[in-house]
Formats: sequence, structure tokens, C-alpha cells
Amino acid sequence: MQYPFFIGPAYTSQSVNLDGEDCVNLYVEQSESPGAKAQFALYPTPGFELIGSLPTAPIKQLYEVNGRNFVVSGNTFYEVLSLSPFTFIARGVMATDTNPATMCSNGEAGNQVFITSGGQGYCFDLGTNAFANVISGVIQGGFLDGYFLALNKTTSQLFVSDLEDGMTWDPLQFTQRNTAADNWIGFTVTHREVWLHGSRTSEVWYDAGSFPFPLQPIPGAFIEQGTVSSFSTCTVDSTDIWLGQSKDGKTVVWRNSGYTPQRISTHAVEYAFSKYADVSDAIAWTYQDQGHYFYVLTFPTANATWVFDTGTSLWHRRGFWDGTTTDFQAQRNAFHAMMSGKHVTGDRVLGTLYEQTINSSQDADGRLLRRLRRATHLSNEQQRMYYFQAQLDMEVGLGTAYNSGSDPQIMLRTSDDGGHVYSTERWASGGKMGQFKQRVLWRRLGRSRDRVFEVSFTEPIPWRLINFYLQIEPGTS
Repeated sequence: MQYPFFIGPAYTSQSVNLDGEDCVNLYVEQSESPGAKAQFALYPTPGFELIGSLPTAPIKQLYEVNGRNFVVSGNTFYEVLSLSPFTFIARGVMATDTNPATMCSNGEAGNQVFITSGGQGYCFDLGTNAFANVISGVIQGGFLDGYFLALNKTTSQLFVSDLEDGMTWDPLQFTQRNTAADNWIGFTVTHREVWLHGSRTSEVWYDAGSFPFPLQPIPGAFIEQGTVSSFSTCTVDSTDIWLGQSKDGKTVVWRNSGYTPQRISTHAVEYAFSKYADVSDAIAWTYQDQGHYFYVLTFPTANATWVFDTGTSLWHRRGFWDGTTTDFQAQRNAFHAMMSGKHVTGDRVLGTLYEQTINSSQDADGRLLRRLRRATHLSNEQQRMYYFQAQLDMEVGLGTAYNSGSDPQIMLRTSDDGGHVYSTERWASGGKMGQFKQRVLWRRLGRSRDRVFEVSFTEPIPWRLINFYLQIEPGTS
């Protein structure tokens, strides 16, 4: 028989006896062909290949504009001149704190980059390479219709620069929130609209061309959901996504549908978030690869990373395996920019840049990524079932020529107590190089009234899982 829903997302309910699924460093892809062997498959998340390190740390933001690449790392604003060989130049020194930096540009019209870091705003002239501190007290920056925007979340004030001139900020050119009592604490610019998120509610503004302040709120675009974290707000696949909070509670992830928030987190994801001691430091970033748009949400204090795929609307986890705690820890990589045609990410602990690529199985520290799929329960009204054979249907024969991965191994564990305790590992070969007829089998698997199967693997090959088959005989009691 086919294992029902073996290919699936991370979904660990409040009770693992109901559902204890997990999916780490793998994501679900749905086949677009009606003739495919299976409707869904699990594909490996990308690994990280070292590009180079900067003298200050950690990486706090990456940005590309018109072929020029910029990085904020520690207290320094760098321009990356080349990825190979890795060369860079420091363009300015700035304040720093525990928050990420932000960067945006006014393009050819203004030829500038606006940066926020450490509560200060800076402007870099792309023509002269001049760098200056231009505004104080701001946590985030953005760009709309020729104006740079800067948010002071302490005073709930949104400032605008002069038109196409980030070097000039009139201190009287700001608006202050007055539609609700909660302060604006974060914003994004999406579809030429400014989504201003408070700690309980949100609203949307646009360029009305008014004088003296050009922005005005869109009538009726008031949302009874704010955000718990200033840096969880991102534009993903042309929509706004954020980690929510309202007067009624928090840790629901929302996505805008027009001006109506649409819940995209699951009860299982929300339960995981509710157990974290601090979610206010959550950091989100986005990227697109292989046609998938990913919203990556890392909780530094809670040491966890969750990812939402907008194409499938499914969640999975990412991270590195800690053998001491025997659990996955938060992904080290954060932020993203396309530089010289490559997906580049930065290390939120070190000042290191990596190429993020599905052709790599390495984590940021050089260790191999561990990948895991824990599937759904198999139970038939609590009657005994006898398991004679299990077979993992995957792409086999991808072993490396030598050393690690030459005979890639898959580790199988089972739980017979509702998903609380798992057996020791049983290993099977995923096929040496060219062994495309290899069968990934486990036999004599005993009996159970309620069983959960889990597979995991670490070796450096592209693990692609298609299905799982079982030979089972039902018992009589």
C-alpha cells in the first residue's frame, strides 16, 4: 500500500498523538503534469557555498541596485566589487544595534542608496561615493515615487526626504499616527502603497501628491491586525506578509488579500510560535528559486527557522542539526540579494557571505545539512498491524564518486507510542553512483497499533523523495 500523505509539510499539533509531522530542510513541490508518477515530491532546500568574509560582523543586510552590490556588516557599509575573486571596499561607518539594517534606492533619477542602521539613516551617492548621516531616530527605510521614507517607531512618525534627494530631509516633513493608539513599528512598500504596521493595527497609505506632505491614508484601508515584530514584515510575490498581533492575541502569520488579511499560518505553526519565550526579534527575508517564493522567518532567541512556500501554501522548517541537543537549531543565513546572477545570503553571526544554491548540501559552518521527514500516523482503529516491508521511492543512484556520499545512507526510525519515543536508526543505501535500480528497503518491522515512520539523511547528494510503500497485514485485535 502507499503510505498516505507521506509527502507533506511540517505540522506538529498540540498533541503528537493527533499529528506529529515534521519536514526539515526539505520542501514540497507539486507536479504540474497530470501524467507525473506522483502528485507531490519532497525536494532539498539549498545549501551554502562560501563566497568570502568581511572584516566586521555580523551581516545585517544585502542589496543590489543597477549591477552594484552592497552589504551592511557590523558597523560598516560595504560595496562588494566582485564575488569571484571576493573583493570589497568600505564605503562608510555607521551606528549599529541588534536590529537588521535596511537598504533601498531611488534609481537613476536620484542615484542614491538610503540605509538605516542603529537608529540612524544614511545616504550614499552612487555617482560620487559620498556617504552621510542624514536623519536620526529611524528604524526602517523605504522608497516610493521618488521619496525615501523613514520610520521612527518610538514616536510613530513617518518622514519623507526631498524628491529624488536622500541627502535632504526637512524635519517638518513627517506624519504621525492618529488613527489608532498603537504606534507604527514597521512598514513595507508594496504595489506603490505603504503598509504601515502598528503593534495592534495596520493601515495603508499612498502618494496623493498633496502638499506639504505627499502621502495620505487610503480610505477604508484599516486593518485590525498589527505585527509583533518590526522586521517580520516582507513583500513576497507581490503581497505583504507579517507575523501578526492584535488586541486579541499574537503569532498568527498574515498575508494581505486586497486590504483584508488572510491567515496563512496553521494551528501547528501557531502552537510552535506560542511556546517561544520571545517572538519580537523575529526576522523575515524572502527569495524565489525554481519558481517557488519563500518567506523565511527566523526567531533568534527561540533558535528556530520556519519557511512558508507561497506556491503550495505549506510550511517547513530549516536549520542545522545540533548533535548535543539532538534537535535542529535556527538557520544561520539571513537576508538575500541577487548579485551577479547568484542567490547571495549573509551569516547573521559572522561577517560571511555565501552563495545559496540547490547544488550544495553544506550548511553555513561547512557541515552537511541534515534533512528529515516525519510522516503521519498509521492506525486502523487501534487494531494491530504487522509491517513486513517498507520501501522509500526516491531518486537513487546519485552517490558521489568517492568519500562522503559514495554510498549514501538513509536512516529510518519508527514510533509505536503515538509519536513520543522513536526506535534506534535502521540504515539503508540510497544507491551508489549509477545504481538507478537500487531499492531502498527495510524488512521485518514488527507490529504496532499506531505507528509513525521517520526518515533522515545527511550525505551530500540531492535527496528527492517521491513516495513510501508498505507491505502490511492487519491483525484481529
